[in-house]
Amino acid sequence: MTPAAAGRIGAHTKWGRTPDRKAATEPARNAAASKWLTEVQQEFPNLDEATQRQLAASRLRAHMSRIARLPRKRRGSRS
Repeated sequence: MTPAAAGRIGAHTKWGRTPDRKAATEPARNAAASKWLTEVQQEFPNLDEATQRQLAASRLRAHMSRIARLPRKRRGSRS
């Protein structure tokens, strides 16, 4: 069995036992949001909190967009 196959089995097993996926992933989502907010607060300490949260949300979206591009880049390089 390949490591990828073992990982898929493990993931399906975990999610097959988790009735509330949103609650299960909430700590990770909060940690990610906190990471970006802390980064913005250090860079722009004088901005109001609402603006800092907007900047943090944009950084999170940019990060997720970069991650989403990775599989496409990999598939394109195999052709």
